[in-house]
Amino acid sequence: KRTEGTVRDTKTDVTFRTTKGAPHILLKLIKNKGELEHKIEEDLNTLGARGIRCLAVAKTDESGEWEFLGLLTFLDPPRPDTKDTIDRARKFGVSVKMITGDHLLTAKETSRRLNLGEYIVTAEGLPVLDPITKQKPDDLSKNYGDLCLHADGFAQVYPEHKYLIVECLRELGYKVGMTGDGVNDAPALKRADVGVAVEGATDAARAAADIVLTQPGLSTIVHGILISRCIFLRIQSFITYRISATLQLLFFFFIAVFAFKPIDYQPTNPEGGDWPSFYSMPVLLLMLITLLNDGTL
Repeated sequence: KRTEGTVRDTKTDVTFRTTKGAPHILLKLIKNKGELEHKIEEDLNTLGARGIRCLAVAKTDESGEWEFLGLLTFLDPPRPDTKDTIDRARKFGVSVKMITGDHLLTAKETSRRLNLGEYIVTAEGLPVLDPITKQKPDDLSKNYGDLCLHADGFAQVYPEHKYLIVECLRELGYKVGMTGDGVNDAPALKRADVGVAVEGATDAARAAADIVLTQPGLSTIVHGILISRCIFLRIQSFITYRISATLQLLFFFFIAVFAFKPIDYQPTNPEGGDWPSFYSMPVLLLMLITLLNDGTL
C-alpha cells in the first residue's frame, strides 16, 4: 500500500526518507496524526465522491519522524467502452464484480458510472490468509460465500484479498475469470479458472494469466465468450447427432438379432446341418459396422 525511498542531498549531505501510498496507511506513520486526520479524511471524501484517486506523500524530519506533505490527485476514469462491455457480459449471464485497492468512495463512484451496483465491501469484512502458515481460512466458502457472491465490488483490498475472493467463488462451484495488470494481481490471475492479463500488464501478470490481451479494452473478452459458446454448442450438437446415429444402428441390429431367427428361413434339406436358432454377431464385427457407418456421416 506504500513505497519508500531514501534520499541524500549531495550538497548538504543530509539524508531523509520519503514515502507515498494510500492515505489511510500513511496516516498511521505521521507524528501529528490527530491534527491532520479530520482534514485529510474530509478531502478524501470530497475527492473520492468525484471519482478522483489520491496518493499521500510524507517525509522524515531531522528527528526521523514522519511528517505529512500533501495529497497527489489524479483522475483515472473507466474507458468509454467499459460500461457497454459490462452490459454485454451480463446479457450473456456473466456476473461482473469490481476488485480495487482504491478508496471506498472512489470505488462507489466508479461503480455508479459503470452501473455495477451499490453494495461495495471494504477489506475489513474480507478473509485473510493465516499469518503463520499462509493458508486460506477453513470453511472459506461457508463463512464468506454469501458476502463474496452478493457484493457488487470490493474496495481498499490487498493482493491476498483478491486471491481469496477468487478462491471463495470457486469453492462455491462458479467458474471465475479474473482480469488484472499488476504484480499484485498475479496470485488471483493464477488461481482463477481463466486469468486475463490486459494490455500493458507486467511480466508477472502475463506469466500468471491464461490469456494476454494485446489491445486496450475488455471488449475482446465478451467476444471470446460468444465465440467459445458457439464452438461449445456446435460440438454438443455434433456429439448428440453422433450418439443418436450410433444408437440407431445398435438398436437395429439388437432388434434384428432377436426378431429374425435363421431357423425360420432354413431350406428343407440344409447342407451342414440345421441352422442356429439365433444369429451370432461378434462384438468385433459390430464395431466394424459402426466404424464404417461413421465414415458415411
